[in-house]
Amino acid sequence: GDAAGAVGSAASQAAGAVSGAATAATDAVNAAAIGAVKGLEAVLPPEFADLVAQAEVDADKAASLVAVAAAVPATFFVLGLVTKGYAGDKNAFAVDEALRADKRAFLIDTRSEDARRNEGSPDLRGKQRGKAAVVEVSPLASSTRGAVRNARKVELEIAAMKVKASTKGGARVYVMGPDATDLAKAITALGGRRAFVLKGGFDAWRSSGLKTRMKGSYDKSIVEVFGEDTSAAATQITQKVTSQIGTVRTQISSEPVSAAPYLGGLALVTLAALNYETALQYAGVIGLGSTLVNKILSYENPLDLFEDVKDTVGGVAGAIGSASSAAAAAAPPPAKKKAVSKEDGYGPAPEPKKAAPAPAPKPVAKAPESFAEVEEEVEPEPEPEPEVEEEEVVEEEAAEEEAAEEEAAEEE
Repeated sequence: GDAAGAVGSAASQAAGAVSGAATAATDAVNAAAIGAVKGLEAVLPPEFADLVAQAEVDADKAASLVAVAAAVPATFFVLGLVTKGYAGDKNAFAVDEALRADKRAFLIDTRSEDARRNEGSPDLRGKQRGKAAVVEVSPLASSTRGAVRNARKVELEIAAMKVKASTKGGARVYVMGPDATDLAKAITALGGRRAFVLKGGFDAWRSSGLKTRMKGSYDKSIVEVFGEDTSAAATQITQKVTSQIGTVRTQISSEPVSAAPYLGGLALVTLAALNYETALQYAGVIGLGSTLVNKILSYENPLDLFEDVKDTVGGVAGAIGSASSAAAAAAPPPAKKKAVSKEDGYGPAPEPKKAAPAPAPKPVAKAPESFAEVEEEVEPEPEPEPEVEEEEVVEEEAAEEEAAEEEAAEEE
């Protein structure tokens, strides 16, 4: 009996404590609501004076009025986004940070080529490189504009399709330039991308002190990329060295440290200075390697890397094939092999010329003893054989040799 009474008493006390705490919390909320209503009394127009007076007396009406007052700004914000037609406006610093940290961020420049060359363009380096493109809202041809009901809408839709082709699904697109707002609305209407407007355009980017370059294109050569990466690496090394020197100075001031590591570093620097050519070669190789690694790591999908490598190899192979074809077309046709004659002084030695046969010696006549003997001994001289002229023999031999060489060439 005593135990049951103790339990009942404890339960009653707990219920009373909970009730008291709930009452105190309700009073606090009502007091806060009434205080908020009194604060709204100076802001709301006079037409709401009766409602404010009732809310000061009735806590429920006060809470309802505070809830409505809190919901109004959010409602107007949502309505503003809906009526604006795109995700919103961003300042230059926010866009710069998004391009550096967000893989889905992408910058679209709608300015003309002359404007980009005269004013410059954002200089995107490191992780920002490759996250920008130029998409101008080009006007339709005069003949086409006459056949289209809303030519401006068609021009914006064509530009939005170009932006979609240049970005990935779910990208956050930041548009700047004279057509930024209209193009952002067209991109939002197309779907698949969130479009923002760079507030103030390129002037805001430049006046914010962000990096710019005086070129009309966002594409960079290999030399420019290598120079930027090398400069960034040198800057990081300098910062690390500076911080290490500051740490070393602090340690030296507080406690003695060994000088061996610093002497070793000084020796390496001296060795690099003496062999500066080798040091520069190593620096170039390291810089090129870091550039390749950063390029590979910039791909979100390995398939994109393979496609890029395939396109590069295909372009190089095509250039080599074109150069080979051009060289083959420009080369003169091979000269026909001429038979070598004796007059050229080359080839096999000519056969020795055959000497013409010497004429037979004439018999020497003896002195006649008398006229009778002369008549008896004198015999008619035989007719001399026709002598073969030496020039005709040489020509015949040359003709025979040329015929033989032609037959040998045809057999080969």
